[in-house]
Amino acid sequence: MSAARLLAAAALLAAASPALAAKRPLGPAEVVDLNRASAAELQRLPGVGEKRAQAIVAARGKQPFRRVEDVLAVKGIGPAWLAKQRPHLTASGATAAPAAPALPASPAKAVRRT
Repeated sequence: MSAARLLAAAALLAAASPALAAKRPLGPAEVVDLNRASAAELQRLPGVGEKRAQAIVAARGKQPFRRVEDVLAVKGIGPAWLAKQRPHLTASGATAAPAAPALPASPAKAVRRT
């Protein structure tokens, strides 16, 4: 095989890798975090294509999922799908809005000078 053909084949494989990885089915113990997974990772779930994965990402961009059930608000996702996929789903609080900074301890009582 010539160097040019080898280079072209390598380029094709590199370009196809994300698409191929997205189509790899989930293993029995694999879990997808609805708040942290990329669109490609979400596409590994049965019934989730590119548009539905993007819709999940857009929904969590507005407000992170607090519970797995919150994904039902995404168009095209229903209770039957959720029931089948629940073992593979989690909704961590990792992308939630940052917590408010802790308030400093109350200052010592000021001494009033008269």
